[in-house]
Amino acid sequence: MTRRLGVLVLGLGVAISACGGDQQVTILEGDDVTLQMFDNRFEFTEIHVPVGGSVEFLNSGRNPHNAVAADDSWSTEDDFGSLEQLEGDSATLTYDEPGTYLFFCTFHGNAQGAGMSGTLIVGDDS
Repeated sequence: MTRRLGVLVLGLGVAISACGGDQQVTILEGDDVTLQMFDNRFEFTEIHVPVGGSVEFLNSGRNPHNAVAADDSWSTEDDFGSLEQLEGDSATLTYDEPGTYLFFCTFHGNAQGAGMSGTLIVGDDS
């Protein structure tokens, strides 16, 4: 009975963690970086690039994805020409203005940071 209860508790914990909850913050830093877009998450949730640095948004998932700044200051559509990037499609954006930008996928997130979203920090984040 005790073993069966332990297996049930372990299985329940795995099921709950697989359902989501708070998105774990993972950081990508560099001058010119590639951010993969998986089904339905960004590979990294916090990106740091210097002023003049670039981010390549690469759809590595089966579903359409994109990246749009919550303040509408930039979008992968600016480079790619469409909001719908399919598997293998990429858009590269260069950031010349320092700042902190919340971004999201319009298919799987929202401008309030729910779902498929992240933060881009351009320049010094202090």
